[in-house]
Parts: sequence; structure tokens; C-alpha cells
Amino acid sequence: MNLRLNNIYPLIVPADYYAKGVWDLPHYKLPNTSFILTWVVFSSGASMQYLKQDEYQQLMTNDNGWQQISFENLRKSIADHENFFAQYQLSDDKKRLVLIAFMNKDGIGSSRILLSSELQVAFPNGYYLAFPDRSCGLIIAKDISNSEQHKVKDLIKSMYKTATTPMSNQLHIPADLAVPDAWIQPIDVDFSKILINEILKVKADL
Repeated sequence: MNLRLNNIYPLIVPADYYAKGVWDLPHYKLPNTSFILTWVVFSSGASMQYLKQDEYQQLMTNDNGWQQISFENLRKSIADHENFFAQYQLSDDKKRLVLIAFMNKDGIGSSRILLSSELQVAFPNGYYLAFPDRSCGLIIAKDISNSEQHKVKDLIKSMYKTATTPMSNQLHIPADLAVPDAWIQPIDVDFSKILINEILKVKADL
């Protein structure tokens, strides 16, 4: 596989993907021990492939800051005519943003729930995370009503049941999936602001 820094992306996977001596998947242990963070590579004309141990060691030896680059790749992995997030849901009175959904064409929408540098600004009152399928990540405003939260939980469980690659049927707090702050700091600050403004514009239009 042709390993290049601009081909590497972070990905949350269940912790049991790692099996020492069977599949020594390079990974970072997340606070929620049911999940780990690993990395995948998208090569031209090839399907997604998991980073191998020898490739990981090569990066650790030769490419300081490669993890931050992988998150920057994720930010910029937006297909033509695609937005940062695919869908959003408003409250019944159309006055509040309840959630946004990452369902991007690259198939790793769930990874985007880790982009806390942008999400903390866009959701200043806090937010919950959900990733019922590997292809889908949800950001849920923390200040929604109890009724709205109940509906969101039902939605997550329904999506989990029909998921192609099931991940979690629960709501999570950002601390459950925290990664080193240096990894998620944007390299292109102006582009990061564009992503934030996409969310803020939905709120401003309400």
C-alpha cells in the first residue's frame, strides 16, 4: 500500500477489534474502554484499509505530528457539493437546533464526532455524541428538552439496529472519546472557521 500522510484518517472502532497476537491493530486507548481509536488509509482506486503495525511504527519514527494531520485530512474530506454535516434536525417549534448528522461519502462520518475544536464553538452549551453506525455520527445539543432527548435516544437505537457496521446505541459525552488536544487542533484555521460557520448559520437562520 502506498502510505502517504494525506491518505490517513482516524477511526473509532470497538475495542475487541484489537486482538494481541492475532490482529495487532495500532490504536489509542479511549477513556470509554469499549472503544479504541485507530487509523485507516484510503488509496486511489482502493477500498479503506486499516493502518498496519509496521506503517504505524514508520509514522511514529519519521513523521512527528502525523496524528494531527490525520484529523486535518478528516476535516477536508468533503466531496463536491457536500457540506461538513449532511443533515440537521430542529425542535418542533423550529426555534432550536437539536442535532446535526455526519453521513459523509467517505463512509467514516462517525469519526467527525471527535472534532471537538469546531464542535465546542458551535455548541457552546455543550453536546452529546452518538455513533450508531460507522458511517454516521450525531452531535446532539445538550440543552434540548427531556422529550427531545427521549426521541433522539429512540432514533439512535433504531439506527443501530439497521446499521451496516453497528457501533453504539447509546448517547456519549465528549469526555468518553477524548483524544490528545494537540491531535485535534486545526492546521488550517480559516477552513476550521468555515466548518463552524456552517453550523452557526443554521442557528442564525432560526
